Amino acid sequence: MVKRDFVEIRIHGRGGQGAWTASRILAEAALQLNKYAQSFPEFGPERSGAPVTAYARIGGSPIDIHCSVTKADYVIVIDPTLVDLAVHGLKKNAKIIVTHSDPPEELRKKLKVPDDVEVYSLNAVKLALDIIGRPLANTAMLGAFVRATEDKIITLDSLIEALRKVLGHRLSETLINKNIELIKRAYNEVKKG
Repeated sequence: MVKRDFVEIRIHGRGGQGAWTASRILAEAALQLNKYAQSFPEFGPERSGAPVTAYARIGGSPIDIHCSVTKADYVIVIDPTLVDLAVHGLKKNAKIIVTHSDPPEELRKKLKVPDDVEVYSLNAVKLALDIIGRPLANTAMLGAFVRATEDKIITLDSLIEALRKVLGHRLSETLINKNIELIKRAYNEVKKG
């Protein structure tokens, strides 16, 4: 059996919330660190607001598979109404990072999370509203992901560089800077339960 030298990340959101963009930023952040990465969405002709799943794989050597992630090392939930999806298809010792107003201890109980799985929560929607004036929590959740992974998968610096590269042509410098502030605040405010 071939040893897999990569982690698998599943991101849940709704159409228009930037789940796939978050996946692309994660992959670009890995490339900034000379790692290998994949990023891809899973959706059909859904409309804005419909559930969307995006995936990323990040590793130290070429990644030889190209299918959906069925057992994730990390699950990021951008939309709090999709929090129930976080507990499906987890590897042992996985980490769940969700945007939610409930503290992680409460979420652990509600979701009946196995003892080996770590749960992190952040009210990223409120944070995004406060900083960028819109309820787009995808970049905040990436900051929370970096903190939850202790900068071992990607770093805060590589995430910020990737944000600039992926979104620099679409957003004004003011919005880029607000997203960087959002990432840093999320990194510092995410809670583990």
